[in-house]
Formats: sequence, C-alpha cells, structure tokens
Amino acid sequence: MTQLTEVALNAPTLIAPINAAKELFWRQGYDETSIEDVVCATGMNRYALYNAFGGKLELFLAVLESYFVERKNLFMTALSDPQGGPMAAIREVSEYCITEMTDRGAGCLMCDVAAEVGRYDKAVSERVLSYLEEIRRADEMALTQAEARGELNTAISPKEGAALLIANMLGVGAMARNGAGRKELMTLFNTCLRLLSRQNGAQNQLRSSRNHKPTTVKQAQN
Repeated sequence: MTQLTEVALNAPTLIAPINAAKELFWRQGYDETSIEDVVCATGMNRYALYNAFGGKLELFLAVLESYFVERKNLFMTALSDPQGGPMAAIREVSEYCITEMTDRGAGCLMCDVAAEVGRYDKAVSERVLSYLEEIRRADEMALTQAEARGELNTAISPKEGAALLIANMLGVGAMARNGAGRKELMTLFNTCLRLLSRQNGAQNQLRSSRNHKPTTVKQAQN
C-alpha cells in the first residue's frame, strides 16, 4: 500500500468517494472507466482527485484496499462468534459474497476487475496475491479450529482445505461474472463445504470401503 493510499483510506471525507469509485469500477471495469466517469460518480473535480489519490490507478488501489479490509473484517467478525463456529463462519461470509455478486450482476471485484488491471500493473497484481494469501491463512485458521472441534473431514488437512476454498471462491466469482445465478453458485459452494465436512468425509470413506474389495476376496470369488 502506498503512503498516499493509506492516507486516503484513513480520511473520513474520502470514504464516500472511495465507495462511489468502487461501485463504478465494479460495474464498468477499470479500462472502461474514464476520469470523467470518476469525477461524475464521486463528485470530486480532477484537481481534488489527483490531490487526494494521485491518479486513476492510485484511486483503484485505494478501492481495492477498502474492499479487502471490508472482506477481512467480515470474515474475522463471523469467525469470532462462539455460537456459530468456524464452518458456520465460512458459510456465512461466502453466502454474503455470493448474494452480493449476484445482486450486482458484476461478479467479484477482485476476481474480475483486479485481474484485469493486474495483467499490466505489478502493484495491483502483488496486492491481489497478497490478499489471496491473507484469505488463505484465515481459511486455514478457521479449518484448524474446525479440525479441533471434530468438524473437518479427516482426509483433508486445514492447509489443503484452505486452498480448496480459495479455488472455489475464484471459480464462483468467474461464473457470477458470466451470468450464473445465486442458486447455481450456492450449489457449487455447498458441494465444496460438504467435501470439507467431517460427517460427509466419514460417509465417503464408508462408501469407498464398501465398494472396495480386497485382492484376496476377488481371488476367492474367481
């Protein structure tokens, strides 16, 4: 995060412009958004925008940072709820994100717009990768708690489960951008969550053991 971006995020008067710019970039994409569009959406003139952020790219970095902080706080708040538990926290945050993506009809800001800019801007690409790693670690922490509570499929480690959740999130974001509905996306997410569930894992292992016949049994049958 640049010093200017950090200052912008901590300035109360810039919260509304950053949120307005977020909606704009999310809806139109980065390349299709002009400075004139930003001026109209935020209500700030060019001089004020450049003075506060430094330029369109720096404004987008501030938008990304705001988005990342919001998502991280949402997850950590859900995870800290003692009544729900870690698996419930993962479900709650994922349902919120899926609903938001489908209501907007614009997919995931990070998956789509950030990836668009990240192709040619190293700062954006590095920040997206950093954010994904932060989310992966948070998922791994949640799944480690789930493992301690006996809720995680014993065939999957917390690290493996966290990687699966990240891949699922990116897939859901891409599908949402291409018009998939909430029901379809929730089915994809619920399938992932069932794979992580200890109850489902035990059922799969039982099913596998029933279908597998030891070599000695096969030889006896022959």
